Amino acid sequence: MGMPLNRNQRDAPHPSDELLEDYALCRLPEALAAPIEEHLLICHCCQDAVAATDEFAAALKCAPRRSASRWSVLRKLPRLSAGSMTLAPAFVLSLGAFLSVWNHAAHEPSAPFAVNLTSMRGLSPLASAPAGKPLRLSIGLPDLVSTGEYRVEMVDAAGSPVWKGAASDIDGELVATISQPLGKGVYWIRLYGQHAELLREFGLSAK
Repeated sequence: MGMPLNRNQRDAPHPSDELLEDYALCRLPEALAAPIEEHLLICHCCQDAVAATDEFAAALKCAPRRSASRWSVLRKLPRLSAGSMTLAPAFVLSLGAFLSVWNHAAHEPSAPFAVNLTSMRGLSPLASAPAGKPLRLSIGLPDLVSTGEYRVEMVDAAGSPVWKGAASDIDGELVATISQPLGKGVYWIRLYGQHAELLREFGLSAK
């Protein structure tokens, strides 16, 4: 991004300015980020350099705001003084374990939200689901003639296709899982038989 990183040189080797900048902007893979984090725990001037880059990027809006980034966690930790250097290895191991758990939790996919479709189009209220989560749709079968194969199609309020796929008969219910999160709005879910005949159409509101 062209911003010089000025820092006092010490006897210990420092990461290059380019590496510190890439770390501050979350552009480094785990293998390169981990040793830089260990160095930042004991090097005040490199901490200041990363903080300056982070704040400069946020001011120019050239990098997304990171409310829970690795650096935002690390920068809140107390700085280690020279007298506490003997504790650094154990502290680094503990921090590494914490960041590993944090990374896993941040990237773990959320469980699908269960939605029982009962409100057909033209009737109210619509079925409700949270926006931004995958969905597990279930449709009761009591009044449906088994066709051997069912297809489900979801469209938005304008009629544009959003998702389509097969529905499985599980314990007397048709079940379809939509893995892609939905934005806020009204959706229509169409159930088709094996000959592409429309059997049902349900309404869903994502909030």
